[in-house]
Amino acid sequence: MSIRLHSTSSKGSVCYYIKEDYTNPLTKKRTTRNRQSLGNLSSLMEKYSVSSREEVESILKMEIEAMRKAEKKLITLDFDSSALLPLDSVSSFNVGYLFPWKILSMLGISAICRSIAQRNNFKFDLEEIMRLLVCARIIAPGSKKGTLDTARSFYRCPLPNLHDVYRALPVLAQERYFIEKEIYKNSQKICTRDSAILFYDCTNFYFEIEEDDDFRRYGKSKENRPNPIAQYGLFTDRGGIPIADICFEGNRNESFSMRELEKTLEKDFGFSRFIVCADAALNGFENKLYNDRKENGAYIVTQPIKKMKKTDREWALDRRGWRILGSEKIYDLDQLGETVFIHGHEIPAKKVTFYKDRWIKTIKKSHDSGKKEELEEHIIVSYSTKYRNYQRRIREKKLERAEAMLKNPGKITKTTDQRNPRYYIHPIEKDGNSTPEYELDTQRIAEDMRYDGFYAVTTDLKDEDIELIIQANHQRWEIEECFRIMKSELEVRPIFVSRREAIEGHLLTCFIALVVYRILEQYLENKYTIKEIIETLKNMNAGRLKGAVYRPTLTRTELTDELAKIFEYQFAYEVIEEKDLNKIVKNANGKNVAKFIKERKGV
Repeated sequence: MSIRLHSTSSKGSVCYYIKEDYTNPLTKKRTTRNRQSLGNLSSLMEKYSVSSREEVESILKMEIEAMRKAEKKLITLDFDSSALLPLDSVSSFNVGYLFPWKILSMLGISAICRSIAQRNNFKFDLEEIMRLLVCARIIAPGSKKGTLDTARSFYRCPLPNLHDVYRALPVLAQERYFIEKEIYKNSQKICTRDSAILFYDCTNFYFEIEEDDDFRRYGKSKENRPNPIAQYGLFTDRGGIPIADICFEGNRNESFSMRELEKTLEKDFGFSRFIVCADAALNGFENKLYNDRKENGAYIVTQPIKKMKKTDREWALDRRGWRILGSEKIYDLDQLGETVFIHGHEIPAKKVTFYKDRWIKTIKKSHDSGKKEELEEHIIVSYSTKYRNYQRRIREKKLERAEAMLKNPGKITKTTDQRNPRYYIHPIEKDGNSTPEYELDTQRIAEDMRYDGFYAVTTDLKDEDIELIIQANHQRWEIEECFRIMKSELEVRPIFVSRREAIEGHLLTCFIALVVYRILEQYLENKYTIKEIIETLKNMNAGRLKGAVYRPTLTRTELTDELAKIFEYQFAYEVIEEKDLNKIVKNANGKNVAKFIKERKGV
């Protein structure tokens, strides 16, 4: 039985009762009844010596909570130290998967899969396969067969046949944009989505094979591996939550993919206006033209200062002529103090982003139109001492590794990769054919230090959008982190399926897993690392003690308590009865939005 406070109002008087759930032993029907009368408001105010209704109700709720705790029954179990466990029985189950499982329910995965099933002729349960592949990708990523083995330890998780899992992948690939569109639409009801600026980037995933085919082709691998790859492009919103993705052949130039996916967003997702932010390799002249000429379109493109025209480069690196948002003062970077004043407030200079801007015209022949096109662009250069210090720390670590390499010069080879420590090593010029010697390239190091702290973009946005542009620069790391999460924690690659439609289906489940994780991260207010979150879910288990009684085997932490608060799934009890676990499973399958999230979203 559960008890709670109940009140009735009549003729200006409020009376309070304890109400309880009750099952009639004869009819077996559930109902409610008044268990105890507590008195009216005025008598209770006098009894507790308080002066408001809120104080009375607060005291009554505390007393009822104490009654609940007092009525909780003790569970007594008898164990036989000589009795063996049943053969092949699973004695411990993971319950952490129920948190991402619930987010999938709130994203409307059931309705999405029903709609797909109505359009296709297949016999398997697409929903249970999608849920399993996504949740297992977060909790314990592995092959499709390994996923089924893992799922056997998920409490009351449905287990599809392996051949049905493989049959589902082409269906997922075929329905990719319907699924992503519905997830994006439904996600707006359960979390914060900011799509004023969309960030785009590409990566690739390798396959442990030697021969390529029509889709898995040899190309430039991000990991510099000598294996065939598939290319992958991704749009995220400003919070780093994915919106849509695209897969294409490993040997294709990636610049076309952004426009293709933009068209999908406009046609299928209903996007009418958005600003695209990408790096210069992806957002070249053709893509800039496309977004500049498009109604309600705009772009922000990272601009390597080293590749600017000489006059523009000298202007960008000039230490004079810098501004900060909210002030008309002009700053000289060489004359900066410890603090600056903005609207009368003293702010540490290391927390301030300085900027300068100018407009330029670019005239270039368009490959698409076949004629010369003129593009008026706004260059914004920003400078941050925090970013400068970060770049210098990274370089110092590379130089330490480069100095270690100098001790074994026989293994040193030339490279143009600026991320490689060998970039700062060059040979000492000597006469004859003697053994080559190497040293640090101090000239190159000094030249690179000139660019520390500077960051530039080109855009077609106007002067009034400078604050938005600078903010966008600070948020580009979100999409880079998405790729890091996919490759590290979600273990997207290497990919073990071989047919294109299976590969695309696999990548879609990884995309959805990333969406679910990012939403969970937002609920937790970005207070925990991905390692902390995933390890907590992975280690949230309940072992069967005896019969229908389970003992949680987890470490109760602030994170587990926050998850319990958000989803109202508390597993950190001394013991849990099976009926209570089954209630949680039932709730996790329902599309109802958790109370905590309703309050945050105001729905």
